[in-house]
Amino acid sequence: MRNSFSIVPNYRGTYLIFCLSLIILPINISLSGIARLSDIFIIITVAAIASTNPDFKKTSVIIFSAFYIVLLSSDLLQSSLHKIRYEGVVFYYKYFLLFIIPYIVSQIIISRNRLLFLVKILYSVYLFFVLWVFIYYVLRVNGLIQGNPRVSYPLSDYHMSDAHVYSSYLSFTFVAYFEYFRKVLNHGTIISALVLVFSVSALILTGSKTGILVLLIYLSVLIIKFMKYMKKFSIKYFIVISIAVSIMSFILAHNKLEMKDVETMYMRSVTVNLNDNSITSRYNYFINAVDEIGGKLLLIGNGPTGAKQKWYDGGISIILAHGGLLGLLLLLSYIYMLFINSKKYSYYRHNYRLHRVFTILLFIYFILSVITEHYLITRNILPAATILSVIYANIKLNYIESSMNDKHLNSL
Repeated sequence: MRNSFSIVPNYRGTYLIFCLSLIILPINISLSGIARLSDIFIIITVAAIASTNPDFKKTSVIIFSAFYIVLLSSDLLQSSLHKIRYEGVVFYYKYFLLFIIPYIVSQIIISRNRLLFLVKILYSVYLFFVLWVFIYYVLRVNGLIQGNPRVSYPLSDYHMSDAHVYSSYLSFTFVAYFEYFRKVLNHGTIISALVLVFSVSALILTGSKTGILVLLIYLSVLIIKFMKYMKKFSIKYFIVISIAVSIMSFILAHNKLEMKDVETMYMRSVTVNLNDNSITSRYNYFINAVDEIGGKLLLIGNGPTGAKQKWYDGGISIILAHGGLLGLLLLLSYIYMLFINSKKYSYYRHNYRLHRVFTILLFIYFILSVITEHYLITRNILPAATILSVIYANIKLNYIESSMNDKHLNSL
């Protein structure tokens, strides 16, 4: 398989640098308040690929260029009207990640060995973040760290919880594990059951409704999918899940974790209250964004530096504020293009299932990006976009292998 993508450069060094950007995700150290260590490695990766005369897809370039023209036009217009917010410039980089990460992955995955190694990294990072939820609570209740009852990323300001962002990452990667990682890594019943119990428990302990919503959506898919496989449900699942629950109960009980905290997080994550601060806050941000771009700015928005706020606590709200209806339309067009590219190869042998997985994850990614600003935060967009891109690379690898085998058979 080494020569499957022989038409593109090897990119061995670039591949390793990109892998490092994923490995160091848990090192959540902010650099100048706008970037993290992973961002540095991504920029190095982009520079390395750019130096080799990259061949970008024409459709992606058109959408990307049009999107940036809208943002720049908005900012230029706002700069002539009133004072701009220079901290908004960082969003040009954040939007850039949406377009560049799929391209990076498509260039560096030239073999199944590389694909497997990247999946192992993504899985290992996910496991760390699942376990960190429990570590955080144990450290906090024992007075070793001071902070919000709701979990935050490692090495961050623990008093300012970003649990909704954390929950978005966990829920998305949870689905990716059970739909893709588990099969690629050949995980059996025991490992899968342990991941299930610890992952769901971690999601509940974040106290965020976002992750629970994703679980409910995924559960609906699974109920339909697995009705015909219920006979295969083994007593082994029940035993493993029971042991895992017992272990977690022991850990919580012997680390002085107040059950009041656990109950609070559980009720917060599963209870829907229209008067809840997080729900009303997102609604108000959306109304503010619409009000800001009313009239002449409806089509192109205020621009990243012209927007009145840095964050709007919702994907639709912030894209409307930055790029108006045109920006939103172009972003949706890009998502649709990704779906079409995957579907194009879905008719080749084993690709139908992978295309279905890609579609499920793309839909969940879209839902998360509507509820939160999931797609504009490096800690989320880097692993999420990489997962989607790895699955697409897998689809393309299958297609190339099938084509080569067909040609070989026809030549006999």
